[in-house]
Amino acid sequence: MKILIITAHPSEQGFTHKIANAYKKASEMKENEVEIMDLYDTKIKQEFLNFEDKKKVEMTSEIQFIQNKIKNADELIFVFPIWWADAPAIVKNFIDTNFTAGFAFEYTSKGQRGLLGDKTAKIFMTSDGPGFFYKFPIIPLKLIWGKARLGFCGIKLQKLIIFDKMRLRTDVEKEKMLKKVSEIACKNCK
Repeated sequence: MKILIITAHPSEQGFTHKIANAYKKASEMKENEVEIMDLYDTKIKQEFLNFEDKKKVEMTSEIQFIQNKIKNADELIFVFPIWWADAPAIVKNFIDTNFTAGFAFEYTSKGQRGLLGDKTAKIFMTSDGPGFFYKFPIIPLKLIWGKARLGFCGIKLQKLIIFDKMRLRTDVEKEKMLKKVSEIACKNCK
């Protein structure tokens, strides 16, 4: 199985990177091919999507590179903090820029059709606030990510985990979180 882990945290010491590394390590123990794509890495950092005519958006070599990584993955893992009640702007730009019409979805006479239906996804989010807040109808992250973003492209969201109250967590609690991540990574591994 090929797994692409997409991380987004500007600090290399951030807990999101620890989650990504724990998932990678556990998945590799099951002989999966795993790659971490850090959206803050200057080698792949993309400018924010900008165009006058959406039919004339330039297909850059960076977009082709990233779309190829997505296309070749069986599973996408997103790991990021919740900022202002959602993913950081760099994650949303990643989706805006790379999950394009003709690659991730298309419109037919019968309506929209996702083109990435052979993929699954898991999302791990961290938050300083209480996790229950993001399950209320006012900010339904599972619905937004599972249906409106990934589901729109045909990707099946298998898990969305929010590790909340991070600023109050002890090292022991954080280690338990990383153990949970490893257990999830090993489930359904080939």
